[in-house]
Amino acid sequence: MDDHNEPRRASRPSRRTVLSGGVAGLAAAALTVWTSPARAAVAEYFVDSTGGDDAADGSRTRPWATAARVNQAIAAGAVAAGSTVRFRRGRRFHGIVRPGTTSGLRFESWGDEPEAPVITTYKYVQGEQCWHEVGDGLWQVDLSAANIGRTHHGHVSSWTTEIGFLKVGSTLHGDRKTSNTALTEDWQFTSLGSIVTVRCAENPSIGGRRVWLAVAEPILEGRSGSTVRDLAFLGTGRNAVQTASSAVRTQGFTLASCIVGEAGGGLASDGVSRMGNGVQVWSGATDVLISGNTIVDCWDTAMTIQGPAVTAGPSWSNVEFTGNVSDRNMQTFEYWSSGLPDPSAVATCSVRGTTASRAGASWSAGVRLDRSGKGSHVLFYADAVQAQITMRGNEFTGASDAYLYANAGVPVGLSSDENTIRLAPTTRLHWQRSERIEQRAAWTAATGLERNSTFTALL
Repeated sequence: MDDHNEPRRASRPSRRTVLSGGVAGLAAAALTVWTSPARAAVAEYFVDSTGGDDAADGSRTRPWATAARVNQAIAAGAVAAGSTVRFRRGRRFHGIVRPGTTSGLRFESWGDEPEAPVITTYKYVQGEQCWHEVGDGLWQVDLSAANIGRTHHGHVSSWTTEIGFLKVGSTLHGDRKTSNTALTEDWQFTSLGSIVTVRCAENPSIGGRRVWLAVAEPILEGRSGSTVRDLAFLGTGRNAVQTASSAVRTQGFTLASCIVGEAGGGLASDGVSRMGNGVQVWSGATDVLISGNTIVDCWDTAMTIQGPAVTAGPSWSNVEFTGNVSDRNMQTFEYWSSGLPDPSAVATCSVRGTTASRAGASWSAGVRLDRSGKGSHVLFYADAVQAQITMRGNEFTGASDAYLYANAGVPVGLSSDENTIRLAPTTRLHWQRSERIEQRAAWTAATGLERNSTFTALL
Protein backbone atom coordinates (compact mmCIF):
# COMPACT_ATOMS: atom_id res chain seq x y z
CA MET A 1 0.00 0.00 0.00
CA ASP A 2 1.43 3.34 -1.00
CA ASP A 3 1.96 5.96 1.65
CA HIS A 4 0.31 9.05 0.24
CA ASN A 5 1.42 11.09 3.24
CA GLU A 6 5.11 10.71 2.45
CA PRO A 7 6.96 12.98 0.01
CA ARG A 8 8.48 11.18 -2.92
CA ARG A 9 11.99 12.40 -2.06
CA ALA A 10 12.39 12.08 1.71
CA SER A 11 15.69 12.55 3.52
CA ARG A 12 17.82 9.40 3.57
CA PRO A 13 20.54 8.33 6.01
CA SER A 14 24.18 9.02 5.46
CA ARG A 15 27.03 7.85 7.68
CA ARG A 16 27.27 11.37 9.15
CA THR A 17 23.58 11.66 10.08
CA VAL A 18 23.51 8.16 11.54
CA LEU A 19 26.42 8.86 13.87
CA SER A 20 25.20 12.31 14.90
CA GLY A 21 21.68 11.44 15.91
CA GLY A 22 19.98 8.55 14.23
CA VAL A 23 17.93 8.01 11.10
CA ALA A 24 14.84 9.93 10.08
CA GLY A 25 11.47 8.17 9.78
CA LEU A 26 11.23 5.59 7.03
CA ALA A 27 8.88 5.89 4.08
CA ALA A 28 6.55 3.16 2.85
CA ALA A 29 7.09 1.08 -0.25
CA ALA A 30 4.53 -1.03 -2.10
CA LEU A 31 4.48 -4.79 -1.42
CA THR A 32 2.80 -6.25 -4.49
CA VAL A 33 2.86 -9.79 -5.82
CA TRP A 34 5.21 -10.81 -8.60
CA THR A 35 3.28 -12.32 -11.47
CA SER A 36 5.68 -12.70 -14.40
CA PRO A 37 9.25 -14.07 -14.57
CA ALA A 38 12.14 -11.78 -15.40
CA ARG A 39 14.83 -12.61 -17.91
CA ALA A 40 16.83 -15.57 -16.61
CA ALA A 41 20.41 -14.49 -17.21
CA VAL A 42 23.45 -13.14 -15.44
CA ALA A 43 22.52 -9.48 -15.54
CA GLU A 44 21.80 -6.33 -13.57
CA TYR A 45 18.38 -5.77 -12.03
CA PHE A 46 17.12 -2.47 -10.67
CA VAL A 47 14.68 -1.60 -7.89
CA ASP A 48 13.05 1.78 -7.18
CA SER A 49 10.38 2.03 -4.47
CA THR A 50 8.88 5.24 -5.85
CA GLY A 51 9.43 4.95 -9.59
CA GLY A 52 9.31 1.19 -10.02
CA ASP A 53 6.63 -1.39 -10.80
CA ASP A 54 6.74 -5.03 -9.78
CA ALA A 55 5.07 -5.94 -13.08
CA ALA A 56 8.03 -4.45 -14.98
CA ASP A 57 11.08 -6.36 -16.17
CA GLY A 58 13.60 -5.06 -13.62
CA SER A 59 15.66 -3.14 -16.14
CA ARG A 60 17.08 0.30 -15.41
CA THR A 61 14.34 1.95 -17.44
CA ARG A 62 11.59 -0.31 -16.04
CA PRO A 63 12.73 -1.15 -12.47
CA TRP A 64 10.94 -3.25 -9.91
CA ALA A 65 9.47 -1.60 -6.82
CA THR A 66 9.99 -3.89 -3.83
CA ALA A 67 12.42 -6.21 -2.07
CA ALA A 68 9.66 -8.83 -2.06
CA ARG A 69 9.74 -8.84 -5.87
CA VAL A 70 13.50 -9.37 -5.79
CA ASN A 71 13.17 -12.34 -3.42
CA GLN A 72 10.47 -13.90 -5.59
CA ALA A 73 12.58 -13.55 -8.71
CA ILE A 74 15.58 -15.13 -6.98
CA ALA A 75 13.50 -18.03 -5.64
CA ALA A 76 12.05 -18.64 -9.10
CA GLY A 77 15.48 -18.74 -10.69
CA ALA A 78 14.77 -15.63 -12.76
CA VAL A 79 17.78 -13.90 -11.20
CA ALA A 80 20.70 -16.18 -11.96
CA ALA A 81 23.86 -16.79 -9.96
CA GLY A 82 26.37 -14.01 -10.55
CA SER A 83 23.73 -11.34 -11.18
CA THR A 84 23.65 -7.92 -9.52
CA VAL A 85 20.55 -6.39 -7.92
CA ARG A 86 20.70 -2.62 -7.47
CA PHE A 87 18.46 -0.63 -5.10
CA ARG A 88 17.88 3.03 -5.94
CA ARG A 89 19.76 5.48 -3.74
CA GLY A 90 17.61 7.90 -1.77
CA ARG A 91 14.77 5.35 -1.50
CA ARG A 92 13.40 3.17 1.27
CA PHE A 93 12.30 -0.41 0.86
CA HIS A 94 10.07 -2.12 3.44
CA GLY A 95 11.12 -5.74 3.27
CA ILE A 96 13.95 -8.22 3.62
CA VAL A 97 16.67 -9.60 1.34
CA ARG A 98 16.96 -13.39 1.03
CA PRO A 99 19.45 -14.76 -1.52
CA GLY A 100 18.36 -18.32 -0.66
CA THR A 101 20.44 -20.99 -2.36
CA THR A 102 21.40 -18.82 -5.34
CA SER A 103 25.12 -18.23 -5.02
CA GLY A 104 27.29 -15.39 -6.19
CA LEU A 105 24.69 -12.63 -6.07
CA ARG A 106 25.63 -8.98 -5.61
CA PHE A 107 23.41 -6.39 -3.94
CA GLU A 108 24.42 -2.78 -4.50
CA SER A 109 22.98 0.69 -5.11
CA TRP A 110 22.32 2.82 -8.18
CA GLY A 111 21.43 6.42 -8.88
CA ASP A 112 23.07 9.73 -8.00
CA GLU A 113 21.15 10.58 -4.81
CA PRO A 114 23.52 11.28 -1.87
CA GLU A 115 21.98 8.82 0.59
CA ALA A 116 22.20 5.03 0.59
CA PRO A 117 19.08 2.95 -0.05
CA VAL A 118 17.39 1.81 3.18
CA ILE A 119 15.99 -1.70 3.57
CA THR A 120 13.90 -2.11 6.71
CA THR A 121 11.34 -4.29 8.48
CA TYR A 122 9.64 -1.33 10.14
CA LYS A 123 5.89 -1.05 10.12
CA TYR A 124 4.43 2.34 10.93
CA VAL A 125 1.19 3.76 12.27
CA GLN A 126 0.37 7.36 11.54
CA GLY A 127 -3.37 8.10 11.73
CA GLU A 128 -5.12 8.61 15.05
CA GLN A 129 -7.99 6.48 13.73
CA CYS A 130 -5.61 3.47 13.53
CA TRP A 131 -5.44 3.16 17.32
CA HIS A 132 -8.19 1.67 19.48
CA GLU A 133 -8.40 2.87 23.08
CA VAL A 134 -8.77 -0.09 25.45
CA GLY A 135 -8.36 1.61 28.82
CA ASP A 136 -7.13 4.71 30.51
CA GLY A 137 -3.99 5.59 28.56
CA LEU A 138 -3.82 2.24 26.74
CA TRP A 139 -3.97 2.11 22.95
CA GLN A 140 -3.98 -0.90 20.65
CA VAL A 141 -3.29 -1.51 16.98
CA ASP A 142 -3.87 -4.76 15.08
CA LEU A 143 -0.94 -5.57 12.79
CA SER A 144 -2.62 -8.43 10.97
CA ALA A 145 -1.61 -8.61 7.31
CA ALA A 146 -5.24 -8.01 6.35
CA ASN A 147 -4.96 -4.56 7.93
CA ILE A 148 -2.02 -3.35 5.84
CA GLY A 149 -2.94 0.05 4.47
CA ARG A 150 -5.73 0.45 7.01
CA THR A 151 -4.20 0.37 10.50
CA HIS A 152 -0.56 0.35 9.43
CA HIS A 153 1.90 0.47 6.52
CA GLY A 154 5.33 -1.02 5.90
CA HIS A 155 6.83 -4.49 6.00
CA VAL A 156 4.50 -7.48 5.93
CA SER A 157 6.29 -10.54 7.28
CA SER A 158 5.24 -14.09 6.46
CA TRP A 159 7.04 -15.17 9.61
CA THR A 160 5.99 -12.95 12.51
CA THR A 161 4.12 -9.89 13.76
CA GLU A 162 6.32 -9.63 16.86
CA ILE A 163 7.61 -6.12 17.55
CA GLY A 164 11.00 -5.58 19.21
CA PHE A 165 10.80 -1.83 19.88
CA LEU A 166 8.97 1.36 18.96
CA LYS A 167 10.52 4.44 17.40
CA VAL A 168 9.01 7.91 17.75
CA GLY A 169 10.98 10.72 16.18
CA SER A 170 14.61 9.79 16.79
CA THR A 171 13.90 7.97 20.09
CA LEU A 172 13.82 4.18 20.33
CA HIS A 173 11.48 2.82 23.02
CA GLY A 174 12.36 -0.74 24.03
CA ASP A 175 10.58 -1.16 27.38
CA ARG A 176 8.54 -4.17 26.36
CA LYS A 177 6.35 -5.90 28.95
CA THR A 178 4.73 -9.32 29.04
CA SER A 179 1.25 -8.15 30.06
CA ASN A 180 -0.86 -5.05 29.60
CA THR A 181 -1.28 -4.66 33.34
CA ALA A 182 2.47 -4.01 33.60
CA LEU A 183 2.26 -0.94 31.35
CA THR A 184 2.65 1.96 33.77
CA GLU A 185 4.79 4.54 31.88
CA ASP A 186 4.47 6.24 28.52
CA TRP A 187 5.76 4.22 25.56
CA GLN A 188 5.97 0.94 27.42
CA PHE A 189 4.31 -1.67 25.21
CA THR A 190 3.34 -5.29 24.72
CA SER A 191 3.50 -7.33 21.53
CA LEU A 192 1.09 -10.26 21.83
CA GLY A 193 0.24 -12.01 18.60
CA SER A 194 -0.73 -9.36 16.08
CA ILE A 195 -1.82 -6.89 18.77
CA VAL A 196 0.49 -4.14 20.01
CA THR A 197 -0.64 -2.24 23.10
CA VAL A 198 1.05 1.03 24.04
CA ARG A 199 0.79 3.13 27.20
CA CYS A 200 0.47 6.78 26.17
CA ALA A 201 -1.22 9.75 27.78
CA GLU A 202 -2.64 10.73 24.40
CA ASN A 203 -3.32 8.97 21.14
CA PRO A 204 0.13 7.75 20.00
CA SER A 205 -0.42 9.22 16.52
CA ILE A 206 -1.91 12.51 17.65
CA GLY A 207 -1.41 15.24 15.09
CA GLY A 208 -0.19 12.78 12.47
CA ARG A 209 2.78 11.64 14.58
CA ARG A 210 4.36 8.57 13.06
CA VAL A 211 5.03 5.55 15.29
CA TRP A 212 7.47 3.01 13.87
CA LEU A 213 7.28 -0.63 14.97
CA ALA A 214 10.31 -2.87 14.39
CA VAL A 215 9.23 -6.32 13.19
CA ALA A 216 11.38 -9.12 14.66
CA GLU A 217 12.71 -10.48 11.38
CA PRO A 218 16.32 -10.24 10.17
CA ILE A 219 16.70 -7.82 7.27
CA LEU A 220 19.54 -9.49 5.38
CA GLU A 221 20.62 -13.11 5.28
CA GLY A 222 24.22 -13.50 4.14
CA ARG A 223 24.59 -16.59 1.97
CA SER A 224 27.47 -18.25 0.15
CA GLY A 225 29.08 -16.15 -2.54
CA SER A 226 26.98 -13.05 -1.86
CA THR A 227 28.45 -9.54 -1.86
CA VAL A 228 26.53 -6.58 -0.38
CA ARG A 229 27.75 -2.99 -0.73
CA ASP A 230 26.53 0.55 -0.13
CA LEU A 231 23.12 -0.29 1.36
CA ALA A 232 21.53 0.57 4.71
CA PHE A 233 19.87 -2.10 6.85
CA LEU A 234 18.01 -0.21 9.56
CA GLY A 235 15.03 -1.09 11.70
CA THR A 236 14.38 -4.65 12.89
CA GLY A 237 13.34 -6.33 16.11
CA ARG A 238 15.93 -9.04 15.59
CA ASN A 239 19.45 -9.08 14.04
CA ALA A 240 19.99 -6.71 11.16
CA VAL A 241 22.42 -8.90 9.17
CA GLN A 242 23.12 -12.55 9.84
CA THR A 243 24.62 -15.53 8.07
CA ALA A 244 22.70 -18.76 7.76
CA SER A 245 22.66 -21.50 10.40
CA SER A 246 25.50 -23.96 10.87
CA ALA A 247 23.35 -26.52 9.04
CA VAL A 248 23.54 -24.29 5.94
CA ARG A 249 27.14 -23.17 5.99
CA THR A 250 28.04 -19.78 4.57
CA GLN A 251 31.13 -19.96 2.36
CA GLY A 252 32.22 -16.59 1.05
CA PHE A 253 30.17 -13.54 2.08
CA THR A 254 31.11 -9.85 1.95
CA LEU A 255 29.34 -6.91 3.59
CA ALA A 256 31.09 -3.64 2.79
CA SER A 257 30.43 0.10 3.14
CA CYS A 258 26.94 -0.40 4.54
CA ILE A 259 25.00 1.22 7.39
CA VAL A 260 23.56 -1.28 9.85
CA GLY A 261 21.53 -0.83 13.01
CA GLU A 262 18.38 0.09 14.93
CA ALA A 263 18.16 -3.59 15.77
CA GLY A 264 16.80 -5.79 18.53
CA GLY A 265 14.22 -6.40 21.19
CA GLY A 266 12.71 -9.59 19.81
CA LEU A 267 12.42 -12.51 22.21
CA ALA A 268 14.79 -15.48 22.06
CA SER A 269 13.53 -19.05 22.27
CA ASP A 270 13.51 -18.94 26.07
CA GLY A 271 10.85 -16.23 25.96
CA VAL A 272 12.89 -13.96 28.25
CA SER A 273 16.20 -13.06 26.59
CA ARG A 274 16.04 -10.46 23.85
CA MET A 275 18.08 -10.42 20.68
CA GLY A 276 19.57 -7.72 18.51
CA ASN A 277 23.00 -7.79 16.87
CA GLY A 278 24.19 -5.64 14.01
CA VAL A 279 26.18 -8.27 12.09
CA GLN A 280 26.03 -11.86 13.32
CA VAL A 281 28.27 -14.53 11.80
CA TRP A 282 26.94 -17.91 12.85
CA SER A 283 29.09 -21.00 13.23
CA GLY A 284 30.00 -22.89 10.07
CA ALA A 285 30.94 -19.71 8.19
CA THR A 286 34.15 -19.44 6.16
CA ASP A 287 35.72 -16.61 4.16
CA VAL A 288 33.53 -13.83 5.53
CA LEU A 289 34.58 -10.18 5.18
CA ILE A 290 32.78 -7.43 7.11
CA SER A 291 34.52 -4.25 6.01
CA GLY A 292 34.03 -0.50 6.26
CA ASN A 293 30.51 -0.59 7.72
CA THR A 294 28.90 1.76 10.25
CA ILE A 295 26.94 -0.12 12.93
CA VAL A 296 24.77 1.78 15.40
CA ASP A 297 21.94 1.47 17.94
CA CYS A 298 21.90 -2.29 18.50
CA TRP A 299 20.32 -3.95 21.54
CA ASP A 300 23.41 -6.14 21.87
CA THR A 301 26.61 -6.11 19.89
CA ALA A 302 27.77 -4.47 16.69
CA MET A 303 29.68 -7.56 15.46
CA THR A 304 29.69 -11.14 16.64
CA ILE A 305 30.74 -14.70 15.88
CA GLN A 306 28.64 -17.19 17.79
CA GLY A 307 26.92 -20.55 17.77
CA PRO A 308 27.37 -24.26 18.42
CA ALA A 309 30.58 -25.96 17.37
CA VAL A 310 30.77 -27.58 13.95
CA THR A 311 31.69 -31.24 14.42
CA ALA A 312 33.40 -31.66 11.03
CA GLY A 313 35.71 -28.87 9.93
CA PRO A 314 36.29 -25.42 11.43
CA SER A 315 33.49 -23.67 13.25
CA TRP A 316 34.73 -20.38 11.73
CA SER A 317 37.48 -19.90 9.19
CA ASN A 318 38.89 -16.66 7.85
CA VAL A 319 36.21 -14.40 9.30
CA GLU A 320 37.49 -10.82 9.12
CA PHE A 321 36.00 -7.65 10.63
CA THR A 322 38.03 -4.79 9.14
CA GLY A 323 37.71 -1.01 9.35
CA ASN A 324 34.21 -0.87 10.81
CA VAL A 325 32.69 1.90 12.94
CA SER A 326 30.63 1.04 16.03
CA ASP A 327 28.66 3.58 18.06
CA ARG A 328 25.84 3.46 20.62
CA ASN A 329 25.79 -0.33 20.84
CA MET A 330 25.89 -2.32 24.09
CA GLN A 331 29.03 -4.11 22.90
CA THR A 332 31.41 -3.75 19.98
CA PHE A 333 32.53 -7.38 19.47
CA GLU A 334 31.21 -10.60 20.99
CA TYR A 335 32.16 -14.27 20.83
CA TRP A 336 30.65 -17.42 22.28
CA SER A 337 30.60 -21.06 21.27
CA SER A 338 29.18 -24.28 22.69
CA GLY A 339 29.32 -28.02 22.05
CA LEU A 340 32.15 -30.30 20.89
CA PRO A 341 34.24 -29.03 17.95
CA ASP A 342 36.24 -31.00 15.42
CA PRO A 343 39.59 -31.42 17.28
CA SER A 344 41.58 -31.35 14.03
CA ALA A 345 40.14 -28.02 12.80
CA VAL A 346 41.26 -24.49 13.68
CA ALA A 347 38.71 -21.69 13.93
CA THR A 348 40.01 -18.24 12.99
CA CYS A 349 38.66 -14.70 13.24
CA SER A 350 40.25 -11.23 13.18
CA VAL A 351 39.06 -7.79 14.28
CA ARG A 352 41.20 -4.96 12.88
CA GLY A 353 40.91 -1.23 12.33
CA THR A 354 37.68 -0.83 14.28
CA THR A 355 36.70 2.63 15.51
CA ALA A 356 34.35 2.05 18.45
CA SER A 357 32.75 4.50 20.85
CA ARG A 358 30.12 4.66 23.58
CA ALA A 359 29.76 0.97 24.37
CA GLY A 360 26.82 0.63 26.74
CA ALA A 361 25.02 3.69 25.33
CA SER A 362 22.51 1.55 23.44
CA TRP A 363 18.79 2.27 23.70
CA SER A 364 18.57 -1.09 25.50
CA ALA A 365 20.73 0.03 28.43
CA GLY A 366 17.89 1.28 30.61
CA VAL A 367 15.44 -1.57 29.99
CA ARG A 368 17.33 -4.84 29.66
CA LEU A 369 17.20 -7.27 32.57
CA ASP A 370 20.79 -8.51 32.11
CA ARG A 371 22.33 -5.05 32.34
CA SER A 372 25.19 -5.64 34.79
CA GLY A 373 28.59 -5.31 33.12
CA LYS A 374 27.24 -5.63 29.60
CA GLY A 375 28.21 -2.11 28.53
CA SER A 376 31.60 -3.27 27.25
CA HIS A 377 33.55 -3.11 24.03
CA VAL A 378 34.58 -6.76 24.00
CA LEU A 379 32.38 -9.50 25.42
CA PHE A 380 33.03 -13.23 25.76
CA TYR A 381 30.64 -15.85 27.16
CA ALA A 382 31.81 -19.39 26.39
CA ASP A 383 34.85 -20.78 24.58
CA ALA A 384 34.05 -24.38 23.64
CA VAL A 385 35.67 -24.02 20.21
CA GLN A 386 38.75 -22.15 21.51
CA ALA A 387 38.82 -20.04 18.37
CA GLN A 388 41.97 -18.17 17.36
CA ILE A 389 40.81 -14.54 17.57
CA THR A 390 43.23 -11.73 16.64
CA MET A 391 42.47 -8.13 17.58
CA ARG A 392 44.90 -5.48 16.29
CA GLY A 393 44.86 -1.78 15.45
CA ASN A 394 41.46 -1.00 16.95
CA GLU A 395 40.38 2.14 18.81
CA PHE A 396 37.99 1.60 21.72
CA THR A 397 36.73 4.82 23.29
CA GLY A 398 34.36 5.15 26.23
CA ALA A 399 32.37 2.33 27.82
CA SER A 400 29.76 2.50 30.53
CA ASP A 401 30.98 -0.61 32.38
CA ALA A 402 34.27 -2.05 31.14
CA TYR A 403 36.59 -2.56 28.22
CA LEU A 404 36.28 -6.34 28.55
CA TYR A 405 33.56 -8.66 29.85
CA ALA A 406 34.69 -12.29 30.10
CA ASN A 407 32.04 -14.36 31.81
CA ALA A 408 33.91 -17.67 31.56
CA GLY A 409 37.42 -16.23 31.49
CA VAL A 410 39.58 -14.84 28.69
CA PRO A 411 39.31 -17.11 25.63
CA VAL A 412 42.30 -19.40 25.18
CA GLY A 413 42.94 -18.33 21.59
CA LEU A 414 42.52 -14.58 22.05
CA SER A 415 45.45 -12.41 20.95
CA SER A 416 44.65 -8.74 21.51
CA ASP A 417 47.37 -6.11 21.27
CA GLU A 418 48.47 -2.84 19.64
CA ASN A 419 45.05 -1.30 20.20
CA THR A 420 44.09 2.10 21.61
CA ILE A 421 41.88 1.96 24.71
CA ARG A 422 40.34 5.14 26.11
CA LEU A 423 38.30 4.85 29.29
CA ALA A 424 37.15 7.03 32.15
CA PRO A 425 39.39 6.63 35.22
CA THR A 426 36.60 4.88 37.14
CA THR A 427 35.76 2.37 34.39
CA ARG A 428 37.04 -1.15 34.84
CA LEU A 429 39.36 -2.67 32.31
CA HIS A 430 37.83 -6.08 32.95
CA TRP A 431 34.35 -6.41 34.46
CA GLN A 432 35.26 -9.56 36.41
CA ARG A 433 38.38 -7.88 37.88
CA SER A 434 39.02 -4.70 39.84
CA GLU A 435 41.74 -2.93 37.81
CA ARG A 436 41.08 0.50 36.33
CA ILE A 437 43.20 2.23 33.71
CA GLU A 438 45.79 3.33 36.28
CA GLN A 439 46.38 -0.35 37.11
CA ARG A 440 46.78 -1.38 33.47
CA ALA A 441 50.26 -2.81 34.01
CA ALA A 442 48.97 -5.23 36.64
CA TRP A 443 46.03 -6.17 34.42
CA THR A 444 48.09 -6.83 31.30
CA ALA A 445 50.49 -8.92 33.35
CA ALA A 446 47.64 -10.98 34.79
CA THR A 447 45.74 -11.51 31.53
CA GLY A 448 48.47 -11.39 28.88
CA LEU A 449 46.37 -8.95 26.88
CA GLU A 450 47.17 -5.50 25.43
CA ARG A 451 50.87 -5.55 26.35
CA ASN A 452 51.72 -3.04 23.60
CA SER A 453 48.43 -1.20 23.49
CA THR A 454 47.96 2.49 24.24
CA PHE A 455 45.83 3.39 27.25
CA THR A 456 44.38 6.86 27.77
CA ALA A 457 42.25 8.16 30.64
CA LEU A 458 39.25 10.17 29.45
CA LEU A 459 38.58 13.39 31.35
